[in-house]
Amino acid sequence: MANSFTERVSGPTRQNDSDQDVALDETAEQGDFCARWCTVHQDGSFSIDESKIKCSLPREKRENLALMQLYLRGLARTAELYPLIFDGQNMDSHTPESIRFRSLTFFQDLVSNPGLGAAKLEALESSQKLIFATGLRDLFIADYHGLLVEHERKLLKELVEIVREPLDSIYMNGIMLSFHPSADFTCVKFIEDLDTKTKRGNIQSFIRCLSRPRIFVVFVRAADLSFHNYENIVHLDSWLETSMADHGQGDLSTSLSESTQSSTRHEIYTCKLQDKTTSALLDSLSTLNLYVPPMNKETRGGDRFIFHSSILSKALTNAVRSSGMLDKIENGSLSSSFEFVNYIFRYNRFASGDSKFESHLDTPYYDAARSHVSKYTLLIYITGGHNNPLLRINDVSFNEVEEMTCIIFNQSYEHEGRPFVNGSKIFLRTELIFRDTNLQHDPTIGRIFSEACYMTSQSVFDQDPSLSLHAHECFERANSLHWSLEKAASHQSVYLWKQFQGMNFVTNGYSYWFDKNTGTDVKDCAVVAMLDYLNCKVGSRPFRSRCASKKIEKKISNDEVWTFLSSNKRNSAKGFRRLTEASVDSLLEGPSKPFMGRLDEWEGEEDELPEFEQDGHGCCPMHSFPMFNPSKSIEVMECYDLCRGYSRKKLLGAPLLLLGSSVTINDANIKIVGDKVFILKDSQQSPLPPINFAACWGGEPMPPEFVVVGSEIPAPDLLLPPIPFHECREGYQLSLDFFRNDWMVRVDDKRTIPIPDLTEKPEDETPFSEKIPETADGMEKMFGYFG
Repeated sequence: MANSFTERVSGPTRQNDSDQDVALDETAEQGDFCARWCTVHQDGSFSIDESKIKCSLPREKRENLALMQLYLRGLARTAELYPLIFDGQNMDSHTPESIRFRSLTFFQDLVSNPGLGAAKLEALESSQKLIFATGLRDLFIADYHGLLVEHERKLLKELVEIVREPLDSIYMNGIMLSFHPSADFTCVKFIEDLDTKTKRGNIQSFIRCLSRPRIFVVFVRAADLSFHNYENIVHLDSWLETSMADHGQGDLSTSLSESTQSSTRHEIYTCKLQDKTTSALLDSLSTLNLYVPPMNKETRGGDRFIFHSSILSKALTNAVRSSGMLDKIENGSLSSSFEFVNYIFRYNRFASGDSKFESHLDTPYYDAARSHVSKYTLLIYITGGHNNPLLRINDVSFNEVEEMTCIIFNQSYEHEGRPFVNGSKIFLRTELIFRDTNLQHDPTIGRIFSEACYMTSQSVFDQDPSLSLHAHECFERANSLHWSLEKAASHQSVYLWKQFQGMNFVTNGYSYWFDKNTGTDVKDCAVVAMLDYLNCKVGSRPFRSRCASKKIEKKISNDEVWTFLSSNKRNSAKGFRRLTEASVDSLLEGPSKPFMGRLDEWEGEEDELPEFEQDGHGCCPMHSFPMFNPSKSIEVMECYDLCRGYSRKKLLGAPLLLLGSSVTINDANIKIVGDKVFILKDSQQSPLPPINFAACWGGEPMPPEFVVVGSEIPAPDLLLPPIPFHECREGYQLSLDFFRNDWMVRVDDKRTIPIPDLTEKPEDETPFSEKIPETADGMEKMFGYFG
């Protein structure tokens, strides 16, 4: 469907547009170029194929024909109209840079000689690189939406390979985000409210693919990911609310038809989703284009995305309750313990040529605090189709399904899926949650599950399919044990040898072995194991990227690990530096900036300039301008000393600090009790009463604003269970049981401790007060100036 505006204009003109996403070529003249799937008509109107081009421009921009022509002709860049592909045919030396550097012709020239192409790309100016990156971004999006032909997909792949690093990026929670793909930034993520979650950095080139919720497309390095952020769960309740309003519906309500049991020997039931509005909503989810390849793509085909919706969960919960289904499963014995349909949904899509989803068991949902556990899987087929079979559950096969068919089966059943012979197979997967207070806990499950999670993440980092296959088998073994089914391993365990700053160790993803003859103690070993398992950032890079690593190819027993470690010893390790009060004080030696004054801002006559001492005065900015020296101000230095004391206390309370690539351990906060290592959090104290004071300051800025963030030292915030260890003659063996049911593991490896500094220009820097809570112990005076 095409969209066109009929308002006539005399031609495109430069816009007095304040938006940063408009970047115009200063020498650009209107030419005959126009983006693919778009047309600019002679009368000044335009048309866009909305089946291919997505537009999130506000109405005032869409109705601004001059601005729209700039976009469609390639004379301006935007992230709100995409993908814009320029073939680049008939280009010459007069073709504007804004078209030339993002054209397919220029792209083809770069990849024709990759080495020379990389050099050409590096030689571009910053503004030209942004034009190129915009074109690369749109080419990827076009491929993502299935709009490219084979040779264009090949061009994209080759182009990404010569772009090593992002040409423009931002940081959020310690992870670098790029608006375009590159050789290292290959993982697609969807982040909600990116524009409000990061205060610094240019986000104007990031595509916002949804308006409600505000979802942005980003690219990240696989190496930056860890177990807590691999899966990308999108919250879609606000989208459902908007869609329901468009259908004139307030609440989402649906129903299920009478269910039938597919086999007398198995608890497998089928029924139909009957509400047309709900069916239409589920079908339209596919148009959001939030699909990403699954992590373990070696064992599962297709694409999927994971979303959260309390609205859909509630509607399906009510439908299950009223359908009579609960009276059938396990002869109604579970009816009273049914709680809800899980609010986490997996939306899967298989093209007819995709590989199958290998035989597997679903991982049960479990919430120890509420005694909630999933026992039945719920599949809803959004599309209908056939294969032989398209789904097999134990020995029951389904060769054909109709649209909105629901299949419910016991999660202890092994099953596999295949794509439809023709057309896309799209289905929704979630589960029925029950309350069960009689569950037994088996530590073997935690060990195998931990190994599966670790090897999955390592396979993404190493791009090693064999690690992914091993992880899949571990998941299957752990899942079978949930149902008291023993599933034997088909091959030997996988071990990895690693080295970090001279420390050698071997791990299988659950246990860690360290040779204690290298001069390190068990505290050092515990820190290395924790950093490796969680893949914490050390400096600007994830821990695993700082490790030498190789897979041990031969079969190895636990006893043989020590021999292997001893024979593969490469360097002697002295252990990590220890945190001392003196070393903390050395980090707080500021203020660091020399006094310069603000004479360049004096607007009066030179002979009217008051006489000041060369190093300024310290009264207040109003009475001492332009030579106010914050370091000579009693009030400012009181605030600075408070902030310095705050930082000192935080540094001394952290279990470890990451100073660049160096790890510093605080012995006081890492304790050994018996056969366990405890990594402690800094203590919390109650706030002191407020302090009242008065000063001559009249207006802004106030004293605390002259105290700014000079630097920030990474100090991970860790809430971890104790780490058991066993000491033997050769070394230490540690076990990272982070999936124990009586512990809530929380890791913030992006947390930093701010170091204060002084500034003469508070408006240009980050106030230290932004980095501390108003309830911080002893810091009330910092906030007392403001009210």
